[in-house]
Amino acid sequence: MRQIDFNSTKSHIRHGVKTGLASVLAYVIAEWLHFPFAYWASLSAVIVMQMSVADSIRMCWYRFSGTAVGAAIAAIAILVFPDNQPMTLVAQFLSIAFCAYMTRYNARYKMAAITTTIVFLASLGEPGRLMYGMERVQEIALGVTCAFLVSVTLWPQRAGQALRLSLQRQFSAMAVIYGELIEGFLNLQSSVPPDLLDQVEKDMAANRDLYRGVLHHERLIYRDDTSSLDFQMHILESCMPHLRSMLHSLNDPQEEHYEIIMGAELRALTSALQNALEAIGKGEVPDGSRLSLALDEANGKLEALRRQGVMRRFTLQMMMKFFSFYYSQRFMAQVLLDHMPQEPAAGE
Repeated sequence: MRQIDFNSTKSHIRHGVKTGLASVLAYVIAEWLHFPFAYWASLSAVIVMQMSVADSIRMCWYRFSGTAVGAAIAAIAILVFPDNQPMTLVAQFLSIAFCAYMTRYNARYKMAAITTTIVFLASLGEPGRLMYGMERVQEIALGVTCAFLVSVTLWPQRAGQALRLSLQRQFSAMAVIYGELIEGFLNLQSSVPPDLLDQVEKDMAANRDLYRGVLHHERLIYRDDTSSLDFQMHILESCMPHLRSMLHSLNDPQEEHYEIIMGAELRALTSALQNALEAIGKGEVPDGSRLSLALDEANGKLEALRRQGVMRRFTLQMMMKFFSFYYSQRFMAQVLLDHMPQEPAAGE
């Protein structure tokens, strides 16, 4: 599947071309249909056109539904209130106040308030005020339709594809950061920058917005494997607290520093876990047997050192730091193992 980076120059150039084309297409069709205010169709197309298909669908529905509700409210105000200045002001106040209050329940009422203002006030003195409102709805609907068609047919930039690319980058970044934490720990517990995880956490927070766009909007017209996206996000979110714990533990000041005897086992576990993270980020099945073996060897080495009494050389602070760091690493490996496909038992 072709992956999309919304921040690339290519994506922005395509977005510019698509927006310009949707605007021109809406205006030309509105003129051909002899709509009295064709520019409303063009303006609506510009407003709803977004970078991703998911956001374009969301804005199309927001713009059209809000416009329809606003036109209906304006029509009621026109029918109920006499066409004089005092009643016009009262009607305008009540309709806009109602829309503003209703944004508590649905954001489309903000667009409804704008449409109500335009239809109710711009139609003052017109011979067919109700028809004026219906014409605005037609023009806006045309603009929304043109934007939607251009968005889904010309270089469709899907949120699902952008999310997959973003997740792959986050898994790669997490694997690198994990390696830096381990090397810092094995290198006499050298501290690392405290903001090492900040960018990954910011990117993870944006994942949910993209994912909601895939679930609520893009799935209406595209088939996407949302279960794999949800799985990848779950793994990232499950691993992040363990990495954060390792970061805090490593940067906790201490008076003495120790060489870690089981460095070979920890590096083997690190390599296996990094490969698993990279594989999951690419949508591949990780090597669970390698990770499980590395975890068993690290646990076995730790148990042997404990029986030999090697831990006695640690101060209480260092012992707490070691076990906090190691168990965060162990739990992180266990998270991946728990979510890997299980091999069938013999004879099945």
